[in-house]
Amino acid sequence: MMDHRYRSLCALTLVWTLLLGLPMTGLAEQKSSPRAPATEQDRFDALRQRAFDAFYNLDYETSQRLFQQIVEELPDHPAGYLYLATQVWVGELNRTRRLQTSLYSNPSFYSRTGETVDPQVDQQFRDYIQKAIEKAEARLAGNDRDVEARYFLGAAHAILASYEATVTRQFMAALKHARRAVSEHRKVIKQQPNFVDAYLTIGVYDYVVGSLPLWVKLLAALGGIHGNKERGIKELQQAAEQGKYVSDDARIVLIAIYVREKQYEKALELVRYLRHRYPRNYYFPIEEAHLLIEAGRKREGFAAFEAMLQNEQFQEVGDLIRFQYAQLLAEQGYRIAALHYYRQVTEMPEASPQLITLAHLRIGQLLDLQGRRQEAISEYKLVLDRENVFDSHRQAERYLRRPYTGNE
Repeated sequence: MMDHRYRSLCALTLVWTLLLGLPMTGLAEQKSSPRAPATEQDRFDALRQRAFDAFYNLDYETSQRLFQQIVEELPDHPAGYLYLATQVWVGELNRTRRLQTSLYSNPSFYSRTGETVDPQVDQQFRDYIQKAIEKAEARLAGNDRDVEARYFLGAAHAILASYEATVTRQFMAALKHARRAVSEHRKVIKQQPNFVDAYLTIGVYDYVVGSLPLWVKLLAALGGIHGNKERGIKELQQAAEQGKYVSDDARIVLIAIYVREKQYEKALELVRYLRHRYPRNYYFPIEEAHLLIEAGRKREGFAAFEAMLQNEQFQEVGDLIRFQYAQLLAEQGYRIAALHYYRQVTEMPEASPQLITLAHLRIGQLLDLQGRRQEAISEYKLVLDRENVFDSHRQAERYLRRPYTGNE
């Protein structure tokens, strides 16, 4: 029971981690910063727009340069530091192939196995996010009614929650920062009801809490945690339709929610919109192919995966495409084809080490299902020879003792 409750509460920490990572790009309208001339606001808006166009098109070199320029032009504002922290976080997720929604529905993700984090990446992220928090708190110390500073303070805690959940996988620490983010953004709405961008954070929180099992929800309510699934969806739709800066962020979250609610056509509509808007982002086509299969349109989905494998544009993430394709093939009962693509992942020199480990585990499981026990044992031993990914070592040890049956 404790493990189930732990995983359920951990869902709260994934509020901001549902697809590509949310940059929390909002900036209050000019009236909230009376000291800044309109030309400075216009300059910031243009710079921010260019930076996030590059960011969502996965041009991290350009977005990094533009985020740094925001820091230089607005050294006392939390925005630039928050964006730099976001880039470090999402860049790490991209490197470790953790930008796909399917990852976060796997119970293995929540196993308490510890996580090896690159200390240089960790320090860089924490330096940037701490500066963002300090800048926001300094402005609030001078003016407690500074709605823009409060928004960015909440956004910084949201990004910190996301990082702890997806990179370090310290779920209780992430929960603490998630709750702080929502608290600050509720104050923003109370002070300025038309600050629609704040509904992104509040909406996902309401949805996630409202989706918890009843008995967990009752326990959460005792701790002051309340939510409503339907209200959360409406708040997110409002952010998507009316948000000044976070409309695409809200669409990304809604994609994950629509998938969870099995509203695949709604999810496909949003994915295709974002794919058109950010044509150099290869995660949207992967997500679209995944959704087609989930929606029962297998022929279209499989064809989309095959087309990506033939497209040079997707070579950089060939390991992820093959792994995702293999996962879906296995789920649909095409085990021989799934084995083929899992093996391709293990043979790719540039493949993510984490995906290679997970591919060996999946190969072992599929071989067990085919009665090829000795071959399966060899795969599980390969998993144990590699760095632990989530609970891959624990699973490999279990299946060395007894064959995988598919009923686990």
